[in-house]
Amino acid sequence: MSPLALALFLAAALPAADIGIIGSEYLKGPALHGLTKLTTALQSKGHKLTPKAKHRIQLTCTNPPQSPESFTIQRTPQFTICAADPRGYMYALLDIANNISSGPDPFKNIKPTTESPYLAERGISIYTMHRAYFESRLHDANHWKRYFDMLAASRINTFTIIFGYENGGFMAPLYPYFFNVETFPQVRLIGITPQQQQKNTAALNTLIQLAHERGIDVIPAVWDHIYRGGVQGGGIEGANSTLGKDTPGLVSGVTSENLTAYTKTALQQFVKTFPSIDGIEFRMHAESGLKPEEMQSFWHDVFGIMAKAKPGLRITLRAKELPDAIINDALQQGLRARVETKYWMEQMGLPYHPTHINRQNQHERRHGYADLLTYPQRYKVHWRLWNGGTTRLLLWADPEYVRRFAASARLYDGNSFDVNEMLATKMLGEPHDKSPFFIHTPAYRFYDYEFERYWHFYQLWGRLSYNPDTPAELWEREFQQRFGNAGLHLMRGLHSASGILPRIVAASYRYQLFPTTRGWAEMMTQGTPTQFATAEGSDTEQFQSLRDAASGQPTSKRTPAETSTWFRNTATAVLNHAAAAEKAGAKSKEAQTILTDLRILAALAQFHSARLLVNEPQAVEAWRNIVKAAGDVYSPDLAFGVHRVGFPR
Repeated sequence: MSPLALALFLAAALPAADIGIIGSEYLKGPALHGLTKLTTALQSKGHKLTPKAKHRIQLTCTNPPQSPESFTIQRTPQFTICAADPRGYMYALLDIANNISSGPDPFKNIKPTTESPYLAERGISIYTMHRAYFESRLHDANHWKRYFDMLAASRINTFTIIFGYENGGFMAPLYPYFFNVETFPQVRLIGITPQQQQKNTAALNTLIQLAHERGIDVIPAVWDHIYRGGVQGGGIEGANSTLGKDTPGLVSGVTSENLTAYTKTALQQFVKTFPSIDGIEFRMHAESGLKPEEMQSFWHDVFGIMAKAKPGLRITLRAKELPDAIINDALQQGLRARVETKYWMEQMGLPYHPTHINRQNQHERRHGYADLLTYPQRYKVHWRLWNGGTTRLLLWADPEYVRRFAASARLYDGNSFDVNEMLATKMLGEPHDKSPFFIHTPAYRFYDYEFERYWHFYQLWGRLSYNPDTPAELWEREFQQRFGNAGLHLMRGLHSASGILPRIVAASYRYQLFPTTRGWAEMMTQGTPTQFATAEGSDTEQFQSLRDAASGQPTSKRTPAETSTWFRNTATAVLNHAAAAEKAGAKSKEAQTILTDLRILAALAQFHSARLLVNEPQAVEAWRNIVKAAGDVYSPDLAFGVHRVGFPR
């Protein structure tokens, strides 16, 4: 019996209620999505929808909230929902749908509430690092319906697609993947047909439509403007050998001579082809393929075209190596521009802005806010957490981390952020025509789509950045519904374990491994004992290094011994929660995969605890426990990075 059939069967045994929904004819946009979910929830509990009913939901009011996305739910005794806009209505209706009860009072679990967003823009960003993997999602409308349903329920309202990123030249630039530019016939994506371009265009427009129906803005990010190898290749074998050659899957015909003219024309066509986009983001510096001497004139011309092609469109400029002159140019040409920077580095550190930027990057605006926070303020800063370099595979969900991060995103009058989706770098470094792998072996797959495994990650990032005071009972109830008596033990174990990877990055991580394409805290030992002991860390102001500790000088920093104790105690707490969950009956496939991740993360914490005490035999034993904990749960070939630069599989 399916879950819905079982719910209907159980509901039939209880007296049902007649429900009247008054004012639904006034709803539009995302509010209709919320209404659909509510009516489905009511019917699944056995309730009937009739115009004249004892229980009524009133969807209109005389004094609606004024702040965007805000809503109020009242019982007086009639049930009234009042919202500022369609998104506000959607959030209220989705909340009610999630709390509908069986029996004579369908609303007994719903409390009067008033909510308003703490941060205006709450985003998820994804990469197109691998063609086959990206296309397996792009052309699956059901995937996006389910994905955006999850984001909408989590109150995430922005979705950024980063086209191109150190992947051997794929999507460098992105335009020929969708269309050819008539006045530049020599520029083409080798091997693509007009029919495939039309299919890709239709799929992206469908994605945008499905997102908008659920109150989610879509921002394409143009990461590469021309392919010139080097860092753009991402370390992928043979990436530099394709330069100047017609290579299947790569763009041919963009040259130094036509780069600016082609880009201007292609951008005009892009915003016409995808008229519903809600913004556009640009990577600005040499890693986008631009030469330093080209940047000023290139961006001046591109800014001019964007000001004419789509006035008022939100333009996001990547901060890395971005000079003030180019920021000034964008503002002077009237663009609605903001600057985006990496919150920590290309890894997931702790939930505060870096105390000190690594010295080699102090003048490059490479990560952190650097020298961007100038006054008088002329632009907003958008904060991007590059968690995809750290939380690539294992579960992560820490409510206190998200609350602290959301508070820190208010710096410089901030109101926006995004985080990388889980599995963001899946298939990075693999041939673009290789079929995507499954992360779990068949015996442990419990989902239709892999993103569904990470529901609590998205739930926390969206709900707690919308309202940091969201009560924990929201997710406690879901853990109990999914796992019964074991639910709260699994939840507490996951929350504790989710502190381990950020602490490794902050306190026990070699700075040389900071790039997404170079470091993976989940799977790397951080080098030999000597490399580990002598390397500079990522947070040099809060955590003392092993090298400095050896000097014996007094310090106000957290010492390696103190950090070792934190790792050891956290590992013990996580293992205790896992044992309690198992004892309480954590038997489902999903529960077993959570237990696996908890034990892997606990052993990883034990490894770093031992390493910080220079106890290599104990560290090796802890690493063996990681392998033991993983067992046969995960697929044997986990490709999340470029193997030629040291990534494990």
